Order: sequence, then C-alpha cells, then structure tokens
Amino acid sequence: MNRAELQRAVSAAILPVLKTAGYDLVEIKLVVSHGRRTLRIFIDKPGGVNVGDCATASRAISAVLDDGDLLDGRYFLEVSSPGAERALRGREDFERFAGRKARLRGRSEEKGLEVVDGTIGDLDGDTLKFELGDGTVIAVPLGRIAGANLSL
Repeated sequence: MNRAELQRAVSAAILPVLKTAGYDLVEIKLVVSHGRRTLRIFIDKPGGVNVGDCATASRAISAVLDDGDLLDGRYFLEVSSPGAERALRGREDFERFAGRKARLRGRSEEKGLEVVDGTIGDLDGDTLKFELGDGTVIAVPLGRIAGANLSL
C-alpha cells in the first residue's frame, strides 16, 4: 500500500470515531525519519482543540488502528491541533474561516507567484472575495489558490 492509499485507509477507519466524538479530521501525514515512522493526525472542532481533546482522540484512534490491520510494524501516533496558522484546504475552510486574517499564495500568468495578506470574505460560486489591508476587495478564483494559511 503506498502512502496515499494508506492515508485514505486510515482516514476511512478513524473518521467515524472522530465524528462521533465531535472532531473534524483536518489532515493525516505519515512521516518517516531515521527509520522511525510517525503517523500525524490533525484534528479540530468549533472553538479549537486542547491537550485533553488530543489525548481523547489519540486513545480512540489507537483503538481503531490496533483493531485494524492498516499499519504493519511499529509506528508512533501523534494527534494535534492544526495550529493557529493552519493551512486552508478548500471551500469548506474558506467558508468556516470567513472574516479571519489569512495569507494566500497563487500563480498568475502576468505576475508569476504572488502572495497576499488580508481577510477572507464570502465565496461567490468558485470565487473568493478577499479584502487586502488597504480595504481593496479582490476576487480570487479558487483554482488559482496554490496555498493558504490563517495568519495572526
């Protein structure tokens, strides 16, 4: 099973448990460093997660993974929050974090790679309204966003 298939299988296995406990699955990463495999799972919920939430989710995820046969051999499990400057991954995140400060990265044929800071606005179809620091509102097609993060 390749890395992408493993991530999909782990996601399918743990998602029901996380949803039942009130958590959203944000991201799964399998990291191998110096022969050590670490499965990193990022969770969130309205209002954010704390250390107790991560511990609760970790126990639930461990039980599911131990019962399944997804990961061969030894691995370490890390469950955490996506952080204050979390990555934004698509329509749902832009809708959820409307009104919050963010940094967008995108490519345009005219300007190449461009980075802008501002405030997330509403979505109009597949276009994000984004207010720059000077009050200018720009329309950014979702397909042109190469990356985005919340910012402080």
